[in-house]
Amino acid sequence: MNSPRPPRKTILTSLTNLLQGVPTKVKFSQLQLKPNAKVAEVWVQLPEAAKAEVYPLLGDRYLMGRSSQSCDIVIRNSLVSQTHASITRDRGDRWFLGLLPRTRFRLRDENSTNGIYKGKRRLRSTTLYHNQVYTLGPPDLADAIRVQFKEEPSFWLKTLRLLLYSLSGGTALATMAIALAWQGFSVSPMPNSVQGPVVVYARDGQTPLSPLPPNQSHVEQKSLRDYSSYLPKAVMASEDSRFYWHPGVDPIGITRAVVANVAGGGIKEGASTITQQLARNILRSYVGSEDSAARKVREAVVALKLETAYSKDQLMLLYLNRVYLGYGNYGFADASQFYFGKPAKDLDLNEAATLAGILPAPNAFNPVRNYQDAVEYRNRVLERMVEQGMVSKEEGDNARRSRIQISPKARETLTSGIA
Repeated sequence: MNSPRPPRKTILTSLTNLLQGVPTKVKFSQLQLKPNAKVAEVWVQLPEAAKAEVYPLLGDRYLMGRSSQSCDIVIRNSLVSQTHASITRDRGDRWFLGLLPRTRFRLRDENSTNGIYKGKRRLRSTTLYHNQVYTLGPPDLADAIRVQFKEEPSFWLKTLRLLLYSLSGGTALATMAIALAWQGFSVSPMPNSVQGPVVVYARDGQTPLSPLPPNQSHVEQKSLRDYSSYLPKAVMASEDSRFYWHPGVDPIGITRAVVANVAGGGIKEGASTITQQLARNILRSYVGSEDSAARKVREAVVALKLETAYSKDQLMLLYLNRVYLGYGNYGFADASQFYFGKPAKDLDLNEAATLAGILPAPNAFNPVRNYQDAVEYRNRVLERMVEQGMVSKEEGDNARRSRIQISPKARETLTSGIA
């Protein structure tokens, strides 16, 4: 039986396959780009040339050198080796949010004689970035070839960079301002912020419009254990739930307040932390009392310094001892005796939430003149305490069903005012 004859095109097919395996040189002169095309480019500046030759990088790999047989970018210069360097596209490079280029090009020395330099440093391989300049051959030589990579950043990348630069610059300026302001006041020893009672008289100068505050001395507790365990929790639920987390200024609270105020078209929500309120109370002479951005900045600086000088528990104790709670009462020890006729250590959940609820406006929200408002604000505090796991739902429900029982002496004082 005769063996089958080989196909006529076997030799031709093998030759074709062999030629296809040989990389084809890029003919840059024949490339036609669209008018608005944005591609990476390599600019090659010869010493004797008036302007640089521009090579658009559309493919994945290019060879640079003196050989016109093997190189895509041919450079006629005695410093350049036959195959001097390669430029390779790295398709595995992925960047943040797609804002940066999804690929990078790498420049690699292909065992050249005179090397690749960035400044005075010789490189084996490097990632190419927009506008960076390299030389083929030492840069001190007059015949060194200047190679510059061009890849214009996208609009989004430029915007991102501008935001990062602005943020960095703003942070640096803010740090300098804080450092300068830091020297203008002292928080140790802690200044005494408790003031005497304020009495407003009628036009005759003798008749008080509200009764004189009760004749009781101001009391400051020595430890948080001297207060009801519900009080710090109620205060945090009302004023600053992240008190033990932030450094004196709460960035989350500030962001939330800014969004709420912009959406509401006015000042609808504040972002003062417990430490900031303490700063405003104990260093009023430095912080000031005007409603301005400058005051808020000074308040924040004082709060930051307080956080470096005292522990969180010490700051909480100072706040509980000195915060104003209406009618000449400074601190929860004074307020507990005035409103409920008992030590602050004995306050139950209902009473602790009531006092924390009147903190924003103690003269307006007191349970005698505005019982419904006092109940509403107390319930808000209780809801937050339950949401944040400070008390159980059952405890919160029981406290919500409780009536606020004000001491007879406080009731008499609060109902005897003329105006």
